[in-house]
Amino acid sequence: MKVIVWIAFVFFALNATAQLRGGPEDFARKRVENMKQAVTLSVQQEKEIIALFVETLAQRDETFAARRESGETREAVGAKLQKLRDEETAKLKKILNPEQFKAYTAYLEKQREEATRRGQEQERKK
Repeated sequence: MKVIVWIAFVFFALNATAQLRGGPEDFARKRVENMKQAVTLSVQQEKEIIALFVETLAQRDETFAARRESGETREAVGAKLQKLRDEETAKLKKILNPEQFKAYTAYLEKQREEATRRGQEQERKK
């Protein structure tokens, strides 16, 4: 269930943010700016990570488009998205040094916890 909630959160966040920010590259740059709250990046690392994020966004868009066309189940799409996240993480691990990667994963965990807390607060308000 948590995976489905996370997938839905990512899907809606990506679509809303991409629309507000202008497109995949703008969204990727914003992700890198957010990432820099936890990790100091070199210019080369920034370029590589932006390219990675743009590539991942394109693959996610393709996955959702394929679902609309083929009627794939949520579980199947969820598995594909999880695979994309795992691949993105593996590539990030190669771009970042071990200390940077550790700081980044800690940052992501904190963000997930805050999102979960906000969701729980909204549920209580209903």
